[in-house]
This record gives sequence, structure tokens and C-alpha cells, in this order.
Amino acid sequence: MVITRKIEIYVHEEDKELKKNFQHTLYEWRDAVRRAANLIVSHKFVQQNVRDFMYLQEDVQERFMVTDEKTGASKVKYNVSDTLKKEKGMSEQNTTYRLIASLLKGKVPADIYSCLNQAVAKTFKETVMDINKGEATLRSYKNNIPMPFSAKALSNIHKADDGRFYFTLFGIPFACMLGRDRSNNEAVIDRCISGEYKMCSSSIAFEKTVNRETGKKKQKLFLFLCVDIPKKDIELKADKKMFCYLSVDCPIQYTYEVQAKNVYDSGVKWASIGTAEEFKYRRLQIQAAMKRCQVNSRYSVGGKGRKRKLQALERFAEQEKNYVKTKLHTYSRMLVDKAIQNKCATIVLVNQSQREEQAKNDNQKGKPFVLRNWSYYGLKNLIKYKADMVGIKVIENGKSDEEEDTGNDD
Repeated sequence: MVITRKIEIYVHEEDKELKKNFQHTLYEWRDAVRRAANLIVSHKFVQQNVRDFMYLQEDVQERFMVTDEKTGASKVKYNVSDTLKKEKGMSEQNTTYRLIASLLKGKVPADIYSCLNQAVAKTFKETVMDINKGEATLRSYKNNIPMPFSAKALSNIHKADDGRFYFTLFGIPFACMLGRDRSNNEAVIDRCISGEYKMCSSSIAFEKTVNRETGKKKQKLFLFLCVDIPKKDIELKADKKMFCYLSVDCPIQYTYEVQAKNVYDSGVKWASIGTAEEFKYRRLQIQAAMKRCQVNSRYSVGGKGRKRKLQALERFAEQEKNYVKTKLHTYSRMLVDKAIQNKCATIVLVNQSQREEQAKNDNQKGKPFVLRNWSYYGLKNLIKYKADMVGIKVIENGKSDEEEDTGNDD
């Protein structure tokens, strides 16, 4: 299973002039990669939709017309490969690679624009159906675009006597800043060095961060390290299942003693993970503080317009987001740990549409439960993510992920 870890890094060079040159090089790469990514997307879109450019001259349109052998009628070609040159190296994906290679060769390492072409092409392929339906717009890449590279480009990674990790990327020396390391990134990097974990294609990106105390913005560099973690060898029993639902009374309720069709029986005993007060009270507290801040923001000093006035409000919004993220990680981990303890090979996320409908009705009648404070979707995703790491199968609403993809019923 491939996971991504976000790690702050910086150029590790004592010579100030050389360090400045390295940083300038990184900014040049970033600008070139951004331009190349937008070019790739534009050319992919044109290749897919050139048949619809009806305002082109007739001799151009004729290149995209074919004659139906049965009816003799002319029609527009719909296959992208039919519009490309018939020569070596002119596949649909290779055309954009040759395009950006001609622009970036000698300016950006070839490893970067090769990985960039693959990443952008993959993203476009995933969204092209929504774009054609009008449900999504063509992606536009900005200055925070990640600069991808293959695992072999990251070299000389080691842990020094000062406890920090150092590595070299395309001849530029970097050091990692792990800080408090609440995500346990140190252990992940240690295992990559030892060979227990395998490093995959990763990326680096610039991001703007705001100092909470001063409100000043600073450009920081981050490494998005992709690591292939082998699944843990845990003894599970194929016939044992855990049934759970994301309750409106508490974050998660679970049991081992029922079949999926009997979960609504009144005699079923459910165990709980977390409480409504534990999850909801602190979140509502943050929201109340945000409301007070919003009312009082009119008295804030302007100076630089809207952003200056809303600095405090944005801090509360970020605080609420971080609180919810932490709680969802905690609850999902507790649920998967319970499944491991009982050797359950399957977690069934019970269909709870009846309970959700009841919660909406209760909320309309003035009961204190606030439905929007429950983060069902995020919690489901984290349960699936953590279960997959240990080889536990997750079934939602009676269907597994594989069955939902193929459209087969249980």
C-alpha cells in the first residue's frame, strides 16, 4: 500500500551565495513545470475535442472525416490516434512528452518532466469524462504544483549525528525538518533507509504558510514522500465479521453478534467508540468562537483589506478542520484495532439511511443534534484506508469495493 508523507525540507548549504543559487534554480524549475503542466492539459483537451472545432477550414476538417463502408456517409473520427502522425514516438502520451521535452530540455532535469507528463496525463484521463459532460472544468496548475521525480533521483539519504535526515536531489543538498513528528515520519524514513519500506515516485512543492502570531506569510518547501508499505501479516479469521455504523448518538457503534439483515433488531447490543459530547462539544465550541470573531471582525484594523480583517477567522476555521481530522483518525484507528483484536477479516459498514433520515427529522423538530457536525464521508474513507493496511476487507452497504466497481450484487 502506497502512502504519502508531507515533510518540510530546506536547502542545506553553508555557502550563502551557493544556497541562493540553489533556491533560485528551484523557483525556475517550479515556473517551468507549471507552464509545462498547463500545456499538457491544453494539448490533451485539443486532442480529445479537435473533431468539434467546426470553425476550422474545410481542408482541415476533411482530415478528421471517414466514410462509413456500409452507408457511405461521412462522419468525424473519434479516435485520438487517428489524428496523430503515423510514425514512431507519436502515441497519445508521447506527443505531450515530446512537446515539453523540446521546451524544458537543458532547463529542467529530464526525470522531472518525464514524471510530470505521466502524472498530468493520468489526472486528465480520470477527469476527462466529467469535463466532456460539463460537470468539471479543465484543471489549471498554479505555483503550488508539485515537481515530481522518480525514486532513483533521491540519493544519499542518511541520518546524521544531529538526528536530522539529509539527502541529495539532482545535485542539490536538502535537510528534513520533522519538528514534533506527530505523524511518526522519522520511523518511516528510517525504514526506507533500511530497505523495509520501498520509496516510490515522489515530489517537492512550494507552499505559502502563515505565522499564527504575526500573520506574516512565508514560502516553505515540502517533500511529498511516497512510500510503499507492505501489509502487516496479521492472523484473521475469514468467517468473523464486525458490523458497525456511524451513529447519530455517538461517532461509531459496532457489534460482532449479528448478520447484516438483523442490524435493526432492538435486541442487538452495540458497543460504542467515542461519545457525542466528546466529538460535538469541542467542535461547537470552536464554531461559537468563530461566530463571535466574525461579529467582532468589523473592529479589526484594515490596512490591507479583507485578508487582514479575516486573519483571526481563518485561524479558527483551520483549528476546527484540524480538530475534526484528529478525531476521525482516532476513531477509525480504534475501530480497526477492535477488529484486529477479535481477528475479524471483514468490517461491514451498515446501511444507515433510516437512522440518518430520523436524525434529520429530529433536527427539524428542534432537538440539539446538529447533523452537519458529523463527518460521515471522511470517517468512512479513513476506516477503509486503515483496514486496507492490515488486510481487512471493508464492505459498505452490503457491497465490497471490488463488487461496486464491477456492478455485481452480493
